[in-house]
Amino acid sequence: MKHTLTALALAAFAAGASAQNAPAPVAAANTDIAVRGSVSWNGKNVFRGIDRSDSAGLVQSAVTIEYNIPGFTGVSTYLNFFNADGVERTYTLGAKTDSPYGILDVGIQRLTSPSVRTLASNGFTQLRSNNEIYVGTTLSAVAFKPSAYVYYSNDLKQYTLELAGSKSFAGSSVGLSGFDIVAKVYGGYSNASASTYDVKNAYEYLGASADLTRAVGQGAVLGAGVNWAYNTDGRAPTAGSSAWVRVFANFKF
Repeated sequence: MKHTLTALALAAFAAGASAQNAPAPVAAANTDIAVRGSVSWNGKNVFRGIDRSDSAGLVQSAVTIEYNIPGFTGVSTYLNFFNADGVERTYTLGAKTDSPYGILDVGIQRLTSPSVRTLASNGFTQLRSNNEIYVGTTLSAVAFKPSAYVYYSNDLKQYTLELAGSKSFAGSSVGLSGFDIVAKVYGGYSNASASTYDVKNAYEYLGASADLTRAVGQGAVLGAGVNWAYNTDGRAPTAGSSAWVRVFANFKF
């Protein structure tokens, strides 16, 4: 019931915003510290192509605090906290450089879960605590903003390579004035053949999403979208494809 009420509230919020012309978003203040947040309802919990859902839907939220280092133009550090309705939490510390050409991003994240879930029983392995390091780049000056990230889990002895691209379109081109359409595709390869846990598997995955968004007020964006993912792992509980919907709200202060 909690999940359903949250979904309805977010959907009603988005519907109310779409009933009138939204004001142009106001740029965030040019300060050394920026805060961003998001809340969403997702029909499924899909991570790197694998459906890890325990129920028919879940609420996800995230908060990021970013600090622009004085004297170093385009260089910042950030902290991020992600929560998936008690199913998992992630704490991230990272640093990045941002230029007109793109972004270079490095960091470490600690993924936590209330309980251990095993490959044999669930189709994936999830530890109570799992530390990952990552490095990635996004080419913002190139069409479709291609990105490439590499992750390595010291606990699972697992590495993942993920490539992605995205494109935004003005909704007015299809008769949806005041809205934007954001399309994203991604693909990856994950390998844990050297793991000491029961996660000695390797697989590829693909995914795509399409969101309808609307800017509201000062730095807020509301949206709803459809998602699809597929993996080649072949484990009975999680093999094949998944499709789900989500509604969300993003904020910037």
